[in-house]
Amino acid sequence: MPLRTLSPRERFRQAGRDVLRVPGDRRLHEARVMAACALDGAEPVQGALADLMVACLPDDEATVRLLRRPQVAQRLAPFVARAFLRLSSQRQRLPRVSALATRFCVLAMPSLDVPKRALLVGVDDSRELAAQAIPALLAGDEEAEAAFLDHCEGAGDSLAFMLGSRALSRAGRPMAPRWDEVSAALQQGVRS
Repeated sequence: MPLRTLSPRERFRQAGRDVLRVPGDRRLHEARVMAACALDGAEPVQGALADLMVACLPDDEATVRLLRRPQVAQRLAPFVARAFLRLSSQRQRLPRVSALATRFCVLAMPSLDVPKRALLVGVDDSRELAAQAIPALLAGDEEAEAAFLDHCEGAGDSLAFMLGSRALSRAGRPMAPRWDEVSAALQQGVRS
């Protein structure tokens, strides 16, 4: 029976299993980071880096080299890259429970000390949802608009809400009163 080629997601999952078997092996972690680069969004890369920073002894030079690889650098938000670099330069491991951890981590755990939205949906999810909803919103699809606003309010997804409302504003499309209600609910959630 011929061997089949693994999909990028399967390679990332296999790399995660390898890391779980030998958590202190930096080479396995770096291979997992590179496998994460083949997936969409920033969260897989950030999660793989968080696991590396939890499990491996700090190595400033190796961390700088890894974070400067174009595939990695283009995926991370600048403040996230700076946080990983700061830990590495201070020769500190990332705490096992951290705001830098994502749902893609196998060793680190996401902290509850993050915005509600981050616990329910990731940045990549918010952007994807908004990108899928915006054409329907611009077309005036009331059912899609109601579903989008229900999601934003229910999940506290202020990022998707902001992206959707910005698209409507730029297109000059008037917004239903429900947009103001959801905006107020999201702002209230930020304050609490």
